[in-house]
Amino acid sequence: MRNRRCRHRIGSGALAVLAAAAVLLTGCSGIPRDGAVEAGQSALPDDNPAPVFLPSKPLKDGSTDAILRGFIEAASSPEGNYAIAREFLTPDYSSTWEPDAGVTVDDGSGRSTTVVDETTMQFSVTPVAEVDARGQYSTVDSSSPVPLRYEFARVGGQWRISEAPDGTVIDRNTFREVFSAQALYFFDPSFRYLVPDLRWFPRGASAPTKIVKGVLAGPSPWLSGAVATAFPEGTKLTADAVRVVARDAKVDLNSEALNADRVSLQRMEAQLSRSLPPGLTATITINQNSQDIGEMGSNAPIANPRVDARALLLRDGKFGFLAASGAALTPIAGISEPVAALKPRAVTLSPGQAMAAVLTDAGVYGVRVGDDPVRLDPRSGLIAPSIDSDGYVWSVPSARPGELFVYTLAGKAIAVPAPWQEASSIVSLDVSRDGTRLLALLRSGTDSLFVVAAIKRDNNAVPVGLGEPVVLSSGAGLPLDATWIDELTVGSLIRLPSGEERIVAQQIGGGTTVLESAPGSVSIAGSNTVRELRALSAGGALQVQRGVGWQERIDEVVLIATQQGIAG
Repeated sequence: MRNRRCRHRIGSGALAVLAAAAVLLTGCSGIPRDGAVEAGQSALPDDNPAPVFLPSKPLKDGSTDAILRGFIEAASSPEGNYAIAREFLTPDYSSTWEPDAGVTVDDGSGRSTTVVDETTMQFSVTPVAEVDARGQYSTVDSSSPVPLRYEFARVGGQWRISEAPDGTVIDRNTFREVFSAQALYFFDPSFRYLVPDLRWFPRGASAPTKIVKGVLAGPSPWLSGAVATAFPEGTKLTADAVRVVARDAKVDLNSEALNADRVSLQRMEAQLSRSLPPGLTATITINQNSQDIGEMGSNAPIANPRVDARALLLRDGKFGFLAASGAALTPIAGISEPVAALKPRAVTLSPGQAMAAVLTDAGVYGVRVGDDPVRLDPRSGLIAPSIDSDGYVWSVPSARPGELFVYTLAGKAIAVPAPWQEASSIVSLDVSRDGTRLLALLRSGTDSLFVVAAIKRDNNAVPVGLGEPVVLSSGAGLPLDATWIDELTVGSLIRLPSGEERIVAQQIGGGTTVLESAPGSVSIAGSNTVRELRALSAGGALQVQRGVGWQERIDEVVLIATQQGIAG
């Protein structure tokens, strides 16, 4: 794994500020480290416009310093393809400047300008985050100022910028007003699930075009090999814009799309419809010719798989779903009795609730309705196992995080190379409900390390490897547990050096928030929303969120099980 703190240097050359941004996410975190966790703000279509930010035009007889500062401010507005910002540029350079190459986000303080010579100035900024040309957001840990070089020339007696770094520089507060997050969707290799890939785009009329182009361009590099697209290779828009008419996005594709059969066209439409902001539909044409696509019906893919909202737990020797009130447990037919008989320490229930992966003192077992439990992993020191949408059980010893195996319920073991060489131990391992991503909470020395990696499978859906991990967070503290909350949001539980437990909810590619601590918690379990996150105390109390804090729901709980979905 690369350095946990991804330090991205931006050189002083005119193009250096964002040339490296496109590769940033292949080896470092893709999420903002502060701000509220949200479901992802929708990029707004043209009939529901975003608030318009209109900066000032160039000051007459303005100095190079005034023109430079005016340009930086004007480049915060994408209206009219950055029309106002282009007025600060010479006519020749105006047509070649590429604002969409990326965004450097700073906190607005520490900006300075330096005169290099009569026609050259240096603008220094301290980045806190960047957005690359794909719309992928990443934090910048370095606190060193970055010098950017700007060249000037006179046009009609007025100073104008003749050369500048591509991309824009925006302060953090303005960025939150001008940009919004939108998940682009791709498929798992089996085309059963839609998988989100969060991006950031300027708000306004151009957003649907950028979203569609993003889908056509494919997934983020870190997801490569784990997800698929229904669009044939080489598929592009025939025009440079997507028209939105009566809340319907008109998407006209080139001749490459003719290689798609009807099922592929249905999947293409599903990708676009899910990726566009809520309320927008997508109509696909090819070379202006309408297509008979039809409905997917029962073959429609699952998006954001949900789990049973009831807590699934072991208490008083019984395993089942906790009633909305009281202490009664509802058993799962064919699962609850054999699971309870194993005296489990941890349980993960499969999609469809027909299988379970169970950690016991004797190792990890697989339980399937109608079959006897099978011991899959007899190794000592194992952590809670996970089970994916294809029925593979994932298991690894805490002290040997590199010895990751997946098992079939028939007992076949398959080694999966682990990409976290820096880790000294692992405390939590969770496969996403769509089976495409693996969440791991690790320890590296005295620090915790929270990562997500893409799961790569062969043509038979067998897991064969993991992609380069994306670091979600790292820092001092004892890692305790982690969980999936929904398709994009994950949670982690850390014990700080002060002894206090900290629960953090994070959106992969989006925002993070520190939740009110659940007193004495040792494990957490996700449900369908951040508010439904549950915690288990060292004393066996099931804790749920109420108001602004946590409340004990029931005591004498041995474990809270992880659920992978209601339907497989």
